[in-house]
Amino acid sequence: MPKKNPSTAAQRARQRQAATGEKYTTALRAETRPAVQRPAVRHRPFSAGGAGWAPIIRRAARELDEVWPDHPTPAWEEKFGDLCWKGTPWSQGPEVWAVVNQATREASSTCQTCPSPGRKRVVWPWDSEYGWVMPWVKTCCDTCAYVPPQLRDDQAYLELVERYEERG
Repeated sequence: MPKKNPSTAAQRARQRQAATGEKYTTALRAETRPAVQRPAVRHRPFSAGGAGWAPIIRRAARELDEVWPDHPTPAWEEKFGDLCWKGTPWSQGPEVWAVVNQATREASSTCQTCPSPGRKRVVWPWDSEYGWVMPWVKTCCDTCAYVPPQLRDDQAYLELVERYEERG
């Protein structure tokens, strides 16, 4: 009777062979090939979306409704790791600016993708068509920040780290 949780690659390959009819050598290669590490978080340039910043944006929208009832729908985006309102209401009063500045300050210390404390980090956004696109500054916690090992020595990445990344 086979084990429920095989511990070696050979045992897993035999089970895979029995289940799928695949050749043993092919199954063994698949079991011993190092897994490609992909981050759980997929960063997107300019995107202010994420479970970490969503409550901040919702709270700012509620507060804006109170101080400026006819305000335009805010177009929030991320720039250099900061939360920004695209098309900022330059002519509005201090109450509006207080709401926008409070949201920006709170987002600067909150991971964009989860509600953990975060700091500015240089990450590599993933695009399904192009792969690792380019280094990008995001506000992330230790868990959500990801840099592929093969790209850690990239000159553009190192320059952005030197310029923008906050030491923690």
